[in-house]
Amino acid sequence: MKIAFDLRRIKNPGIGRYMKCLVEAAVAQSPDHEYLLILPPHGEDLVTVPVASAQKVSPALKYYSVREQIELPRILRRHKVDVLHSPHFLLPLVRPCATVVTIHDVIYLACKQDMPSLAGRLYYRGMMKASARLAERIITDSEFSKADIVRYLNADPAKIDVIYPGVDPKFTPVTDPAQLQSVREKFRIDDDYIFYAGIYKLRKNHAGLLRAFRHFRTIGGRAKLVIAGPLGEGELVLRRLAAELGIRENVIFTGFVDDSDLPALYSGAKVYACPSLYEGFGFTVLEAMACGTPVVSSSAASLPEVAGDAALYLDPNNPEEFAGGMHRVFADAVLRSTLVENGRKNVQRFKWANAAMATLAVYQHALEVPLSKAAYA
Repeated sequence: MKIAFDLRRIKNPGIGRYMKCLVEAAVAQSPDHEYLLILPPHGEDLVTVPVASAQKVSPALKYYSVREQIELPRILRRHKVDVLHSPHFLLPLVRPCATVVTIHDVIYLACKQDMPSLAGRLYYRGMMKASARLAERIITDSEFSKADIVRYLNADPAKIDVIYPGVDPKFTPVTDPAQLQSVREKFRIDDDYIFYAGIYKLRKNHAGLLRAFRHFRTIGGRAKLVIAGPLGEGELVLRRLAAELGIRENVIFTGFVDDSDLPALYSGAKVYACPSLYEGFGFTVLEAMACGTPVVSSSAASLPEVAGDAALYLDPNNPEEFAGGMHRVFADAVLRSTLVENGRKNVQRFKWANAAMATLAVYQHALEVPLSKAAYA
């Protein structure tokens, strides 16, 4: 079987890590297949696979363009591909082979505030619905997302496979005092801290976390709040809110954090707090657990499915309740220890080797489905 991966968005945070880890695991688990990796220009080094197992091409094809709709099918024909997997939701409308698409979530349909542009939402909905209809199989990350895909895209639930992603093996507990201190100094963290990592979107609920942190300090909590991730214009909004709440001196915005620093940031935190209102999966709670950090989580969306019994769940819309939960975990060593141990066990459910094997089985299933006439339109 010759399998092509459309990896042109591998440089994007989140989705890029999913692409890299899935491809590397798939090639490692089944090196007898042939692989074609479609990468962005100068992206050949972003995936590490044996040269004999995979061919890499890096066409200058802009995502969401008319040209990609013409050139991608040509590439697939030229290389005689059997199955194309798009780990992002977009597929070429003309398909010379079987296709599998990963739809991680339908966030821009469920959370319209994340994409204020009506034209943008209409394009997103149209292309996503087309991919859901045309693909032989659909992969998604959680049962929660599967239900939303059926609800918002009217997709056939029988052709949707839920495959839990794995946790990047780089996320392990950092115990070296020098490494932990180095990261503290780099980000000017001079006290115990609560940690959160995430890009700025309203659904991520950074504002709710700031309000909860203010209550945390009001009820006697003594710590800094460290917020990591590229926030863009949202950083100014959040800094202003922190000032209004009187917690400006106790909140640290790190901006973008290199992957090499993230394990130490997770490991050094007393608590990882995830206040999100909507997540199709929730990688960061698993990364925190993999690093041995207790998790306080929103009870919304897919998060309870992913975190299992290894998190303390709280209402993300109730700052006082969220603050009380953070304070409990921060102050109660026994509770922290229980959450850490449960987190260690929970992470074992999420292995890239398992995800890769399940995904390879989906490719085989896709080949057994007769191609629709649309494939040759």
